[in-house]
Amino acid sequence: MALVTIICPNCGGQAQIEAGRSAMCPYCGRELSAQAAAQSGMAMAQEMQFAQDVQFAPPPAQQAMQMQPQIQPDAMAMPQMQQTYQPQQYSAPMYTPDQLRQAEKMRNSWYSKVGIMMAVQALVMAWGIFFASAGWGLGVAMILAWVLSLPFCAMWAAFSRPDQAYLEKKPMLKSKIAQGIFQFIFGAAASAAVGGILFAIFYALFG
Repeated sequence: MALVTIICPNCGGQAQIEAGRSAMCPYCGRELSAQAAAQSGMAMAQEMQFAQDVQFAPPPAQQAMQMQPQIQPDAMAMPQMQQTYQPQQYSAPMYTPDQLRQAEKMRNSWYSKVGIMMAVQALVMAWGIFFASAGWGLGVAMILAWVLSLPFCAMWAAFSRPDQAYLEKKPMLKSKIAQGIFQFIFGAAASAAVGGILFAIFYALFG
């Protein structure tokens, strides 16, 4: 018969008993049964196996959390995109050399017309003063014509300005009303000054 080592549950002493039989504990005298010990050992083994299964089997929620991949803090930090404000750049329109030459020709033509008009005003004033000093009635009419021509010629010069000819260069005064007022003041001063000089020359020659 095989011997079974039994641990006394009372004193903890060990005793070897043949399987299927019972004996007294040599230390405390308690009756020990090999069959009961075998059944108790099997029950204890089953309890230990159940405890291990319960201990190492996590609950469904914990198991699901363990199955999820762990994300490192560095991986969670999304790269921040630096948004820089770039102002919109508007490129100036490109013009062909022919367009630029045509625009310059139109501007020069307008300048010539305004210059000729102011020269005529200066001559009318000079001859008017000369004729008035000589006692001719035509002189007063010419001076009056010069005075009336100042606002008319100023408005004509302002509203006949070819704004479409200012491609790359802009006019000094954008408003045509302001251009007319400036033309009136400048034309009166220039024609009066030039007319006075011409009157002196005429008087020296024909007076």
